[in-house]
Order: sequence, then structure tokens, then C-alpha cells
Amino acid sequence: MTKFRLTLVTENQKSLEKGKKLAELICGTLNCKNGYKISKYEKFENSYRIEIIGQITDKNSVVESIELTDRICSPWIVTYDRPKNNVELIFNKSDLSNFRSKEFNVLSWAQFEIENE
Repeated sequence: MTKFRLTLVTENQKSLEKGKKLAELICGTLNCKNGYKISKYEKFENSYRIEIIGQITDKNSVVESIELTDRICSPWIVTYDRPKNNVELIFNKSDLSNFRSKEFNVLSWAQFEIENE
């Protein structure tokens, strides 16, 4: 079984409830039923760290990783390790960022990585 870990950092969120609503919306967007962990992100004011663990269902985990992250926003920086067939994607908010839902525009940074067992 192949799992993925998506770590998100938000900005401009003054309450834990807003962070939880965002986490639930992203879990729904990714069809991830494992839930999430959320904690205050002390590096920035009004910021939360959300961690989501999910499963890769396609045999081509690289393609599925790109498709899943694109449901949230773009562009992502992709690092591909061919021998291990692993991929890591990084998102940094910029003027070029495109969010698939207006609720996602509070994302500041994200990392998506595959965890092979």
C-alpha cells in the first residue's frame, strides 16, 4: 500500500475552527477519509499546520500525486526520484498561484510526499 502525506501551512486564520473547516474541505477534495491533524504554526501569526495522510489508489503514483495536488492549487515544484518511483511536490504561494476554490487561498505553503511501505 502506498500512502501520501500532505502538509499545509495556512495564513490569515485567526481561529482553529477556520483551520478545521479548511482541513475538512481539502480532505473532501482529495477523497481522504483518514482525517487530519491540525496545530498552531508558531512561525507565523494567525497560521496553522495541517497534516493529512491518505492513500494512493493508482499504480502510477506520480501521475496521481500531480492530479491530487492540482485539485487544490497550482503551480507545484516537482522533484522526481526515478529509481524509487517517488515524487515530492512543494507549493509556495505567489502572485502566480491559482487556487481551485476561493477557500484555499489561505494556503501559504504545502508539501506532498509519497510514503512507500
